[in-house]
Amino acid sequence: MIFLTSNGLTSEKLQTEFKKAIENTGNKCVVIPTAMEKDKDKDIWLEETRQELAGFGLECDYFYFGTDYNEKLADYDIIYICGGNVFYLMQMIKQCCAEEILAKAAREKIIVGVSAGSLIMQADLVLIRDLIPRMNKRVKLKDLTALNLTNGLEHLPHRARYTEIIDAFEKRVKTYQRKAGHEVICLEDGQGIIIEGETHRIIM
Repeated sequence: MIFLTSNGLTSEKLQTEFKKAIENTGNKCVVIPTAMEKDKDKDIWLEETRQELAGFGLECDYFYFGTDYNEKLADYDIIYICGGNVFYLMQMIKQCCAEEILAKAAREKIIVGVSAGSLIMQADLVLIRDLIPRMNKRVKLKDLTALNLTNGLEHLPHRARYTEIIDAFEKRVKTYQRKAGHEVICLEDGQGIIIEGETHRIIM
């Protein structure tokens, strides 16, 4: 099961869905902060995330691609992938050859993706590259394929925020949709998409 979220489990509806999802799982959770490694406020965000997950009765450890062994992820019931630079996160996943273990986790465990952590679940990062090219300036990720775990579903987080900071955001998304031939679900903060098997539900 995959939770694609804009800014985490920040709404009552998402929290209710998450509580239901973890009722029959263990309480071991791993938080992956790789995407925010360069963020000066990383420690603050991590502590807030730990407290949030502890509120669900979860015991949390941390995992960094490039530092920890991929096999460690198999020890956890829930994988929580933080936001940050999506291109750096995808680069590290590719360098560590972690695609298959994340795909297996999506089938057998629960993955929560926050912003960048949710974007990597879809087929590619072309749209986010086109909208915010500066995010890839340092990383220079050329292969924009992602994990392709969303059954062809494509989304964007932070709709209201992106509308403010990205010129002609709505128009550019519509143009992309026409070229791609499918809809892009734009999520506001507090919203999410739950993917289970071949089905999905939008939580608004």
